[in-house]
Amino acid sequence: MSSLSIQLRETSSASFEWERLRTHLAGRTQSPLGRARVLVLEPSRELEWINRQQQLTAEVRVFLSGGGSFGFNGLFDAGSLLDKSRIPNAALEALEIRRIVEVAEHISDWRTLLTEPPDHIRGKWPAVESLSGPILTTNFYKLLSLVSGKIEPDGSLSDSASPELHRIRRAAERQHRAIEESLRRTLRQVADEGSARDELITVRGDRFVIPIKTENRRRVPGVIHGASSSGQTVFVEPMETIEQNNELVRLLEEEQQEIHRILVTMTKAVGEEADAIARGTEILAEVEAHFAYARFAEDLKCVRPVFTDGKPHGEDAALALEKARHPLLELRLREERASIVPLTVALPGVAKQLIISGPNTGGKDGCTEDGWLAGADGSGGPPCACGKGAYACLRRCLCGHRRCAVDRAQSIYLLCTHYKCEPYRS
Repeated sequence: MSSLSIQLRETSSASFEWERLRTHLAGRTQSPLGRARVLVLEPSRELEWINRQQQLTAEVRVFLSGGGSFGFNGLFDAGSLLDKSRIPNAALEALEIRRIVEVAEHISDWRTLLTEPPDHIRGKWPAVESLSGPILTTNFYKLLSLVSGKIEPDGSLSDSASPELHRIRRAAERQHRAIEESLRRTLRQVADEGSARDELITVRGDRFVIPIKTENRRRVPGVIHGASSSGQTVFVEPMETIEQNNELVRLLEEEQQEIHRILVTMTKAVGEEADAIARGTEILAEVEAHFAYARFAEDLKCVRPVFTDGKPHGEDAALALEKARHPLLELRLREERASIVPLTVALPGVAKQLIISGPNTGGKDGCTEDGWLAGADGSGGPPCACGKGAYACLRRCLCGHRRCAVDRAQSIYLLCTHYKCEPYRS
């Protein structure tokens, strides 16, 4: 070993595929907000936080294993829209309001689930209930009653959005039919005279018109609203339909004014609940992250790790992993219909470090990564991919190092990995 040119390098979490594991966990979420929450996950040294995260995931796992489910699709960061909704007389776009109301519906559905849980989870998820406490006091009945079912998927308002909107639209439809009947009578008359280009009613500048041959335009008294590209046809609004068209334009303007009034009213209702929606969205994002961890844990048969902030002594283990598995490797091997070989590793409390060395393909990388990921995974929130148990002392930091030595002449590649436990430094 001493004859080899040795280059020492301390590796970061990226070397142990923490980022890849985190990305895999994010892939188990349903919403962009939940994914973003998982992607910022980092291992922690705060025992209280770790235990709380592990408890939340364990409770969600019980909920899922009993057949429970909840959808997070449509959850998004509505912060900027909620800020705008607080401005007096502001009007959000209809689709923006629809998206926010979908989030409010998710929050309301989660509140219902908490107040009326399935029998298999009733009284068994205190940490989830504590996290969701602010949601239990929310009531979006007024907002949902005002908006739900009144905005179409294309962003238009349904006739039921208000009685006035319904009245205006029915009046506009009647006026439209009256204009068409009048224009068809004129068309039939000029067609018999050979003055019409086509028996077709069209629209120019929000006015209903008929096509007339250019040379016969004086035979149809009215207003010309343009000509065809060839110049052989002019589009005429007959005199008898001018007032009818004016009335239709007036009704359409009334419709737009009523739509604006409705959007302002809906926006105000959103603004009144903006704080509750923002708070509920944050809670659901956290809950969704734990749904992702729970699915991961159930899929890989993970166990909840045990951490302690007490200093180990004697033969008490500073680190103990039984039948640990690298989760990403196991998932890849599953695709290849192969099985993984679990590893057991332990570091007694009196020991300063554990050195693992040997020839290629001897399992050193697997052992190192299993240990680092188990500690990082458990202290980050998700359970550990171990067959039986996982234990670590939080007061001492588990550091993974790799030391590489290469002799190209002899095609020798040696890799020495070791764990080192040392006090955390702030």
